[in-house]
Amino acid sequence: MKSSPASRPGLTVRSFLLVVGLTYLGNEWLRHTGLIKHSGNFAESVPPIPAVASLLVLVLVNPFLQRWMKRLALSQAELLTTYCMTAIAISMSSVGMIRYFLPVLTAPFYFATPENEYALFNRYLPDWLVVSDRAAVLDSYRGSATGIVPWEAWLVPLGVWTVFFVLFFWTMLCMVVVVRREWIQHKRLVFPVARFGLAIAEPSDPGALVAKFFRNRLMWIGFGAAFVYNALNILHAFYPSLPAPGTSLSLAPLLTERPWNAMRPFSFQYRPAVLGLAYLMPLDVNFSVWFLYLGTKFVAAAVSATGANVPGFPWIYDQASGAYMALVIVYVWSARRHLGRVVRGIGAPASADDSDEPMPYRYAAMGAVGGFVGLCVWCVAAGMAMDVAFMLMALLLGTALVYTKIRAEAGAPMIWLFPWAVNKNVLYNILGPRYFVRAGSYQTMSVLASLAFLGRGFYPQFMAYQMEAFKMSEERGVSKRRMALGIMLALVIGLVAGYHMHLTAYYEYGANILEGGTREWGGTRGASLIRQEYNRMHGLIGSAGGPNVTAGAATGFGFLFTLLLATIRRGMAQFPLHPMGYAMVTAYGDPLWGAFLVAWAVKVAVTRMSGIGLYRRLVPMFLGITLGHFFTAGILWGALASMGAEVFRAYGVWFG
Repeated sequence: MKSSPASRPGLTVRSFLLVVGLTYLGNEWLRHTGLIKHSGNFAESVPPIPAVASLLVLVLVNPFLQRWMKRLALSQAELLTTYCMTAIAISMSSVGMIRYFLPVLTAPFYFATPENEYALFNRYLPDWLVVSDRAAVLDSYRGSATGIVPWEAWLVPLGVWTVFFVLFFWTMLCMVVVVRREWIQHKRLVFPVARFGLAIAEPSDPGALVAKFFRNRLMWIGFGAAFVYNALNILHAFYPSLPAPGTSLSLAPLLTERPWNAMRPFSFQYRPAVLGLAYLMPLDVNFSVWFLYLGTKFVAAAVSATGANVPGFPWIYDQASGAYMALVIVYVWSARRHLGRVVRGIGAPASADDSDEPMPYRYAAMGAVGGFVGLCVWCVAAGMAMDVAFMLMALLLGTALVYTKIRAEAGAPMIWLFPWAVNKNVLYNILGPRYFVRAGSYQTMSVLASLAFLGRGFYPQFMAYQMEAFKMSEERGVSKRRMALGIMLALVIGLVAGYHMHLTAYYEYGANILEGGTREWGGTRGASLIRQEYNRMHGLIGSAGGPNVTAGAATGFGFLFTLLLATIRRGMAQFPLHPMGYAMVTAYGDPLWGAFLVAWAVKVAVTRMSGIGLYRRLVPMFLGITLGHFFTAGILWGALASMGAEVFRAYGVWFG
């Protein structure tokens, strides 16, 4: 049988070793900038800055190798696989994953006092789930005299949690395989983040040392605009007397009187990376984001005008939880025919053509179910009630699915673009804290708190990276089955590297003084997060314990309003409001709406005056804006920030 173009292997021994080396170098960078100097979090971008830097270096060096050292040159398949794997592995070490996770194993014990009564909860955590060696816990926060990590105290809990991560990552991968064809081939979603990577990695013309993308003048115009914007802010950080655009324009000073002050906080944020990719997004999503964002602000003002003073109104974040849950139903329903073929294929493999899939559909479907069951069993073994484990895992995986669809269709490069606490908060609000206290035991609540880092961290982005990796494989004819294996290996590489990076820093310096913290309070964000969870649990058990009617009603409104928008769009194809836009706005509208408004205005002007031709010609310019921002604010400023002087905090670039 002839080998098809799609069978070109990207995962090879040298691409694997390259990923290991790049992950190590990237982690060293993140260790200095994020942990020790606390001058920035450069893995919070989408894609992570170290992965973009690695891709740029490989793309610039590879043409020279192809000309003079062909045996060392990477193939296009190897180049893309290296980039996709590095993006996943590097992200593991960022603040939203391992840095949030590791304190779960120690903080409930280190910060326990008779006054805060953490012992009410931490006594329910099994020894194999946490670090039980008291000396190892103390040294991780205060620093060890030798600086040596007591690995024997960490190996068992890290091994147990690694099983959880592998199961979780595997389940997401199987879900991606099931819906991949529907989204990539049938729906033909835009995938702006994947198109950004494909543009940079575009093959050079035969004999050329520079790829076509880097020879495009419009790309350099966009790159230059982002460079100048960031350069002005950087100069201002060093010389405060020089003018600079800053990172946002606050509209709050214009909204001081009632009812307009109910719209606060209100700012127009400058997000070049978001603007660059927003140009590639569907016009109705662009419109929906800024229109619905302003709509939520005017609703708040209208309610205030009636004289009502309702704390927390309009409960945007709870609406986002409902919107995400509704979109799970919408997406499953819209793909029901394809999913039906997949399910039928479990017993009859010929019912769906899966020869070009990362794995056969029957294995993907059984893997998703098996992974889900495995996650529930893991939670039950840790002490969680089975029904709670089922609901929690369903919410987490459903959130990841919706976030992945948003990245595929809208492509907003924001890792926090989902309701952070959608898991346990929804359960607490709807069911009430009393539901989770079984026979007077707080065991279920304690394990829920241990998993809170998933709700606050950015685990959904890993499912999005998986889908984008398969999109790039589709575009460049890379073996999807090799890519799937590479994705799972990237998880393991990232976990091992992340464990090592953080623990060596903890025992060398002490977690209390990392991330700009103090010895008294504990500096790491992960430690603060788990302490917030324990304090919240303490407050919940002292309350009446019933459902939160207000928050539950807001969640219900978000759920129903999203279904309404989806139903109207199904019957009226030209209806301008997209349910995805509503979910994005309620989840993370503040940093999005300004860039989406500008992108929408530009696209409307371009398409109405000059048609689709000019729109396509301008795509490299907007990709150049994104690349220019990542290069200047991420790579250049991030490299300088590894020195860690205070000046680097004067222009803090937070990509997430």
